[in-house]
Amino acid sequence: MIPTGISPTEAAFEVIGLVNAKSIIDFLFFETQIGAVVFLIGMLTALWRSVKETDFSVLWSYLMMFCIFLFIFIKPMGSLENATSTMEAAGWKGTTTQEALKDIFIDTGKTRAGSLGLVLISQGYNAIVYGTISAITKVTQQKDFNYLNNPFIVNKVSLYLKHFSSEGIKKDNALRKDLEDFLKNDYPQTLGRMINNGKTQAAITKKWWPGDEEVITNYDLDQRKRWEALDLRLTAYIKTEIGNLGAKGPFTDLFIDYKAIKIKLLAGHAEKAATDIASNMTGYGIEPKAIGLSWMMRQPASWLAYASSFVGQFFSTTLSEFMIKALPYLQGYAVMIIYSLFPFTLLLCLLFGTFSILKEYFIYLFWVKSWVIVWALIHYAAIYMSTLQARLGSGTSSWFFEKPYFNTVTGVLLVMSPGIAWFMTKGVLSGIGEAATALTLHADKGMGKIGSKIGV
Repeated sequence: MIPTGISPTEAAFEVIGLVNAKSIIDFLFFETQIGAVVFLIGMLTALWRSVKETDFSVLWSYLMMFCIFLFIFIKPMGSLENATSTMEAAGWKGTTTQEALKDIFIDTGKTRAGSLGLVLISQGYNAIVYGTISAITKVTQQKDFNYLNNPFIVNKVSLYLKHFSSEGIKKDNALRKDLEDFLKNDYPQTLGRMINNGKTQAAITKKWWPGDEEVITNYDLDQRKRWEALDLRLTAYIKTEIGNLGAKGPFTDLFIDYKAIKIKLLAGHAEKAATDIASNMTGYGIEPKAIGLSWMMRQPASWLAYASSFVGQFFSTTLSEFMIKALPYLQGYAVMIIYSLFPFTLLLCLLFGTFSILKEYFIYLFWVKSWVIVWALIHYAAIYMSTLQARLGSGTSSWFFEKPYFNTVTGVLLVMSPGIAWFMTKGVLSGIGEAATALTLHADKGMGKIGSKIGV
């Protein structure tokens, strides 16, 4: 079976639309007389025009159009029982097309068949989209991060890691308790020892974490052994959970900073311990006046930073995550509706005796299916931006969490993707039209020169 849609979601909606189209065609042309009445009106109109213009080619053209519709789109059927998607053929391991369609067709005993001509055109469009994405993949040299194997991987990994780090250690209660005990007892004691040794002042607040090299050098022997054991357990936990999130493969090694994840997981406890130190709640405090003045000076900047962070987090996480999840379904619904409207397009063509309506129909169908090409471009752009950001470091080791610019850009571009695809579609069609016009003009000139030579 030739793949139906690009993604399993698109393929499932496409099958529903094709089945709906065939059911409506059968109702209009075989179960009722609606199609026959429209054909009769169109043929009488064509006959009247032929008589009026004394040119019976109009009538013959109309009859030819009806035959084309009848023997390509109306009568023959194409089976969709084993429909699959291009992504599945390319190695996708997620939800399959058949799983998405199970409750719709198989359990209710409905047959899956579509208009043969429409099915073939649909598969042709999918071949064009697949070929374009494959070419983009080859040009960008991103074989390991092929869009068809794992779309928006950089954004998904970033979003997963944000959620993972914000939830803390939930799957290993023993590890969480041991870390909490260490951060409650050993860690503050070590920070207090560092303060009393005169190695730091108020800057200790919200700065260090238990794995910092300077902190580790100030642990006593037992504390260092406990931290090293906890650190190994924490690393194993992170690797296991990242694997469960689906962030496996070369992408993990290139872009995921385990130190940054550990800092995020322990940030709440470490911040509390450092703040308690600075507030003299543990007996290792700094001068109260210095702390008070520092706190007052930090408040306006802190509120501004919080507001900016909130807005940034909304665009970089919520918008990107929503668009990544929602757009495939929006595209799927659009494809399903367009296919379901196909029978009415045939009626309009027969009523007015023109192919132009069908041409516009297929232009809009290709426009909706070409959204995937734009999404692939956005996917590779996000990978490029994340690679560049990782190279620059963004000034911190935790750039993946704090400054995911590629998420913001991806969310905005995904909102714009239908418009980008429309301009792309119209541009390609305009280019083809101009090329065809140029060829026609050259052909006319050539025929004129030949005609003049032979005396025509």
